[in-house]
Amino acid sequence: MLEYWISEDLGAEDLTTKALDIKGMGEAVIFAREAGIVACTEEASEIYRILGVKEIEYKFTGESIERSSTILKARGDLKALHAAWRLAQQVIAIFSGMATKSKRLVEKAHEVDPKVVLVSTRKTYPGLRVLAFKAIRAGGMIPHRSGLSDSILIFKNHIRCLGGFEKLVGIIPELKKRYPFRKIGVEVDDLEQAIILVKAGVDLIQFDKLPPKDLSEAVVKLKEMKNELVIAAAGGIDEHNIEDYVRAGVDLIVTSAPYYARPLDIGTKISPI
Repeated sequence: MLEYWISEDLGAEDLTTKALDIKGMGEAVIFAREAGIVACTEEASEIYRILGVKEIEYKFTGESIERSSTILKARGDLKALHAAWRLAQQVIAIFSGMATKSKRLVEKAHEVDPKVVLVSTRKTYPGLRVLAFKAIRAGGMIPHRSGLSDSILIFKNHIRCLGGFEKLVGIIPELKKRYPFRKIGVEVDDLEQAIILVKAGVDLIQFDKLPPKDLSEAVVKLKEMKNELVIAAAGGIDEHNIEDYVRAGVDLIVTSAPYYARPLDIGTKISPI
């Protein structure tokens, strides 16, 4: 992946650095213009290494930084430093933005309920899931699902193709027998569906875009039926409303918000030595 990114950016050569006949040894310093949580500095460091830079120091994924902090420092050939500069900076900026956003969401949620768990969706940019999951973990979140093969989570499209809600309810016991070591989850819109599914034996109910007031009532009712039931809230949850959803008493908050976070504001300074 990193080699592809380098090839995409560098192409045949760094024409500007060549045209200016920049030579010799130098130092590149990636620094923060704002506070945050860093992520994927290891991958940024590897970009420098692939391009021939050997002397590299960096903050580790998950470390907190302040404004003006040095995130990564690399010493080597100036041509290599210029070739790595923008790509390495972007990798850190994008994924540190995700990590920082995750941290803010977790802090807001835990001010209300320290036990609630924040999980991210599969809605990562294609090809970037591993790094996106690394970033959200750095901020204190965990992936809800790493892919389609690790859990059974039933959505409206599945129900429609299966033949309807009643058909789904009828096969829940069979699913439990066929997959005894897997939790069965279903996304629903209302409490009525959730009650029927809990009676059928599902392990997780995920409410999609249910208002916090209605969600709170649903949590009370469902926990009375099955205390070990996992209840998740999903759909449009971000910093402006996460506290309301946590107050509803759910076990999980499901959000894609970190994936669309603004990149952390950082810069790179290259100097000859």
